[in-house]
Amino acid sequence: MRSSKKIAAWMLAAAMATGLLAGCGGSSGNETTAAASAAEGTTAASTATDKTGDYSDKVITYGLTTAWDTVNPYGSTSGSIYQNLVCDKLYDRLAFIEEAGSGVSPRAAKSWESADDGKAAIFHLDENAKWHDGQPVTAKDWVFTAQLITNPKFDYGLRSEFNTWAGTDENGLETAEKSVGVEAVDDYTLKISFKNVTPVEDWLILHNKYFYVLPEHLLGDIAPEKMKDDEFWKAPIGSGPCTFISELSGSQLELGSFADYQLGAPQFGKLILKVIASTNTITSIAAGEMDGFYQQPTTDDALAAKDMGLTVTESSEPTFVGVFLINNQNVSDKRIRQAMSYAIDKDLLIEQNLQGKGIAPATCVIPGSEYDCGLTWSRDVDKAKELLAEAGWDSSRKLKMAVTSARESMAAIIQQNLAEAGITIDVQTVELATMFSGLQDGTYDLGICGSTAMSYPLWMSGYYDNKNATYCQITDTAYAELQDKIAAETDEAKKKELVNEYQQLLWDEMPLVMLYNGYTFGVQSERFQGYNAFEGGVNNQAVWKWSVKE
Repeated sequence: MRSSKKIAAWMLAAAMATGLLAGCGGSSGNETTAAASAAEGTTAASTATDKTGDYSDKVITYGLTTAWDTVNPYGSTSGSIYQNLVCDKLYDRLAFIEEAGSGVSPRAAKSWESADDGKAAIFHLDENAKWHDGQPVTAKDWVFTAQLITNPKFDYGLRSEFNTWAGTDENGLETAEKSVGVEAVDDYTLKISFKNVTPVEDWLILHNKYFYVLPEHLLGDIAPEKMKDDEFWKAPIGSGPCTFISELSGSQLELGSFADYQLGAPQFGKLILKVIASTNTITSIAAGEMDGFYQQPTTDDALAAKDMGLTVTESSEPTFVGVFLINNQNVSDKRIRQAMSYAIDKDLLIEQNLQGKGIAPATCVIPGSEYDCGLTWSRDVDKAKELLAEAGWDSSRKLKMAVTSARESMAAIIQQNLAEAGITIDVQTVELATMFSGLQDGTYDLGICGSTAMSYPLWMSGYYDNKNATYCQITDTAYAELQDKIAAETDEAKKKELVNEYQQLLWDEMPLVMLYNGYTFGVQSERFQGYNAFEGGVNNQAVWKWSVKE
């Protein structure tokens, strides 16, 4: 039970939050501002209007506990959710993914259907879509973008997300023999051809999150190898629900409402995205300095926030996951990875981090969900020691684990758990992007991250990517081969059989350890309307529904 002393402490911290946040708007850092131009009427927050009224004086302040890498949607190698949540507002995607991947709804595309016996998708684009400078968005822009990101001369670390397209190799690069299979049927009809049978909505759930359209009329004359360094990214023009105003690198981003967004103008004049320490999130909302934030608050924090009178919501399913990342090149023996799974006390992590409101999973499939094959986990330190002995583990070896400051307490528990089995780890606190890059280049052996699970069984396929290998440096092709079979299978009974095989492979090879599935909470100010705290977990937010109640 939460004591009155703790609640009083929260209220005192809330009163101090204004001082804690004051430094976020300082003059340090690299600040860029959108220049006045002929497009000023659509880029300035003061012009944010629609048919129902003028919202130019409405400001929403939204916190991110980790900074985005860049406002270039193809300039990041981390693929982090924070990067996507920023780009999602400036640039458009074909479709919107509903909470936990429960559905797919129109965004830049009004509708879609399968074609060519399942080996192509036809997207009917919204004719009302416009760039922030007023020019129409057409199928040619989408083709231009597809050709750019698959071009070998364009430096893009996550292009393997598009290796399902016809005309690309396994790394997502356009082949010399054939152009990428993305074409404009007409101005507002886009066709994407695939190498194999691919259900359209499956592709949207898995890969749509990385496909942002770029303006050919502004970028078409720039050489692909020079694109990332172009001045365009200092004040970019997109077609998303928000326009660029200014950026204080690594600290703050100011966006305006795009009055001509095809799904409706957001009902605010300005959206301020501000990097904030995870310890200040709820207190800043209580102090009126923040309207919402993206980070999973602890259960105890969420309950304390409710006691403070803040608006708190809870997810209906345990979709928030904690993931123990393992560099499979540095820890190549699967018996050592299996030993880690047996040694880590998942139940203690659930108790300490989720106050018991979670489930210990065996694989990435949500326990008890439609595709769960029934595998169960239980802690067994003796089994862990046995596996380490079989693998000839050198007890003097020390592994390096990187974590963000928000996960230091989790790291301490895991460090103790692994020590009980005979594995020594050195924990280093770093930024999220540093952790991912360090896992990729071999600097770190282990890491911890969080994500949002979906009911779709391949939601986590990118973690096992032997081509991109951003997270776990996996080179085994078995995961991708089975994923391709699942993705192409249209018979539901056969698909479940393949998913069962997939779960067994994950359990046997243990390329990473799923720590827990937990229920998530959202905390927001009372004035913040139309906000769904759980949509961000699938890399997008329906900003066009956001409004302010004074």
